[in-house]
Amino acid sequence: MPIPEFIKNVTNGLTEKYTPSNLKKASSLLTAAYESNKGDNSRIVTSEELAAAYCAVRMPATYESVYSALSHTVKNCQIKINSMLDVGTGTGAAFFAASALFDISRAVLVEREKNMLSLAGRFCDAGGLKAELIRSDARTFETSEKFDLVTVSYALNEIDTASREKLLDKLSEYTNKLLLIVEPGTPAAFNLQKEIRRYMAAKGRTLVAPCPETGNCPLPENDWCHFSCRVQRSKLHKFVKGGDAPFEDEKFTYSAFCFDNSLSPCNARVLRHPFTDKGKITLCLCTDCGIKTHTLFKSEKEPYKAARKLNCGDDFDFKTQ
Repeated sequence: MPIPEFIKNVTNGLTEKYTPSNLKKASSLLTAAYESNKGDNSRIVTSEELAAAYCAVRMPATYESVYSALSHTVKNCQIKINSMLDVGTGTGAAFFAASALFDISRAVLVEREKNMLSLAGRFCDAGGLKAELIRSDARTFETSEKFDLVTVSYALNEIDTASREKLLDKLSEYTNKLLLIVEPGTPAAFNLQKEIRRYMAAKGRTLVAPCPETGNCPLPENDWCHFSCRVQRSKLHKFVKGGDAPFEDEKFTYSAFCFDNSLSPCNARVLRHPFTDKGKITLCLCTDCGIKTHTLFKSEKEPYKAARKLNCGDDFDFKTQ
């Protein structure tokens, strides 16, 4: 999903205040801070310059990953999302991604960093979107409202286990229909997602994506899964990242929990990129009966044709033999 023009326009205006070299240094500081994060809820984006660098480099990736996770979750399903709570919103990327999919009339965006929340407001104004902005730490935020969609992206890895579980309990209380948790596509974040899924399962919550079943992950302990989405790079983005490619692939993990039975898990999801050989396509699938390898041959015509369009993360109607 292409980044909306209003996000590009506001970002261009923000970054004009700083030299590309300074933004590159700021981006490096952000990367180092995120990579060294120890789950202690330490502050990371603490200045306007760091916030501008975040908008140029990380906001597009967050937008695309949330959009992709939501798209995979609600594919082929009719679900109405009219209200949304985004905790740890940053500059509002998850809200803007959800707004591209749903008609959201009520939105609450929660963020502790003043610079980030201020920019979220600027993006909202530029996109003609309305949201209530609340400056608060995710751990201390309280509300009596319930929302159709509750999102938290790239944030739960920043807090300790006890605080994370308390926050999950609160977010569950605030959710009417769907709770979406997005994290980086790393082995550590995948292990975190498994912990979250086990905790939520113990609370009786239903995981509807990406996994076909809510039990223990069928992957061996030394393996992990993630999904990816393509992010278009601006000229500044390419300079900051030190590359010439017009795009990059953002790797992410996610967990989506349904609270009103409006969604149900798929029976299989494409776990790895499909392998295409002469006259056949081989799929590695995560299914409700474990990891399966499934091959479709050209002679199967329509199923083969459909398989050619599949990507990692897509659901697949797997028939057990």
